[in-house]
Amino acid sequence: MFLDFATFTSEDDAGVDIRTTASVATEKQSLEAPRFVISSLGDGTSCKAFPMENGTPGHNGLSIETSCRDLYSPLANAKTWHNNKDGTIDLADFRGQTIVEFSPSDGLSYISVEPRTVVLSMSAEGIDPL
Repeated sequence: MFLDFATFTSEDDAGVDIRTTASVATEKQSLEAPRFVISSLGDGTSCKAFPMENGTPGHNGLSIETSCRDLYSPLANAKTWHNNKDGTIDLADFRGQTIVEFSPSDGLSYISVEPRTVVLSMSAEGIDPL
């Protein structure tokens, strides 16, 4: 019998399903491996970039999804990630020629400033800001 919340008792089993289902992801993403999502404004197209430390401060290797060429075809040639002293980030080819330069935006987001012919955003994923 239910008199009020404090006195409620149930004689029946609550029926909680304790089985793991396929709809629940079991893979845990590492917060140690930074990922950045590069997106074009308007059409929702995006791809991922993965900077990798290579021992040179501020200049990291870069692994980028092949689908990035759909955003801006020269991105397919991006091989390095440069953290600049002014807070900008350059994605460059193997010769160090900048392909896209991103400037800080809101939070962990960036917006492209060069070249001016394309507007891309880049946001951090899997990064602990603290």
